[in-house]
Amino acid sequence: MERKGVSTYISVLLLIVVVIAGGILIYGYTMGWFGRLGGEGEMGTLSFDEVSASGSTNLITVYVRNVGSSSVTLDAVYVEGTVIADADVTVNTVAMTTQTTIVEGAVATVVIDASSLTSGMTYEVRMVGIDNTQLVFSVKAD
Repeated sequence: MERKGVSTYISVLLLIVVVIAGGILIYGYTMGWFGRLGGEGEMGTLSFDEVSASGSTNLITVYVRNVGSSSVTLDAVYVEGTVIADADVTVNTVAMTTQTTIVEGAVATVVIDASSLTSGMTYEVRMVGIDNTQLVFSVKAD
């Protein structure tokens, strides 16, 4: 009794299983299911309530609300693509040189010393959290 056909069928079934498993992995990666496996969990969500900028004092004041389900620790602030030094950014009157966290549901006052704002100009501001949470907005200096 010969069994030539059995190994062919098994190899075809194994190839189908491998292709399906690979497709599931690729789909899961592109949909973000596996992107946070080694991370700290869910990304936060930030929004701003109010923003103002002054050309005379070179300060940008932002009221940032954490509307997500996890705390967000700010890592960097950029104005027009240039990183602002941590010492020039305060969150609730605490310099960003120490770890500054905005807990879920809280509103934080963020003051940025941009050092050279021109009245009438519009500036793009980007705030980035440790977990890559980002808040991007534009503000016109008074």
